[in-house]
Amino acid sequence: MFLKKIKIKNKLNQSKKGFIGSIGDDLPSLVPLFFALMIFFAALAFAFTTINNRNAVINTYIDSLTIAKSALSDASFSTLAEFKSTQSNIVTMSNYIYGIVYIPDDATFNFENDLQNNFENVFVQDCDDNAFKISEGKYINKLGNLQQSGSCIADLNTSYLAGSSSAMQKLTSGDSLYNEIIHRQYYYYIYPVTVLTPKGYMILYMFILVW
Repeated sequence: MFLKKIKIKNKLNQSKKGFIGSIGDDLPSLVPLFFALMIFFAALAFAFTTINNRNAVINTYIDSLTIAKSALSDASFSTLAEFKSTQSNIVTMSNYIYGIVYIPDDATFNFENDLQNNFENVFVQDCDDNAFKISEGKYINKLGNLQQSGSCIADLNTSYLAGSSSAMQKLTSGDSLYNEIIHRQYYYYIYPVTVLTPKGYMILYMFILVW
């Protein structure tokens, strides 16, 4: 009887040897399932991120066209105040800057170089001495004649320049817009416009940047 009990005890011990549990026994099959779920959710997150980024690019592009249309208006400005009033028609979440620039017939507007160096000085400025300042040290009198000398107080408020509050704050504080937009999706346009002078309308260009 004693020997029989020992034999039964050994059988019970043998039956429990290596037994982990219901989950433990299925662990080898759960590992690939776990990795499969990780890959699935990672792919799903990547797809949503790609779609959101693409939608943001499309929305910025649509905003840029809307801003350009509002800023351009009828492409003819009789006063600085009339130009400034175009901003009231712009409602957007995008950052933007637009203004009137002077581009000589034998030159092109080098956007990236100007953006890195005193960008605010690129835009035509309405001076008190009956002249437009077109760049540093260069003026056009309001009869349409180019002159090399003149005087004009540097003030963004007298420039044919407008923009979102964030963009204008960067310009007034001296921060570089170039560093902000160079790694982002941006759009810019250049359109011919006219500005009224005592001699008539002078052809200039409107530059629009949206990001």
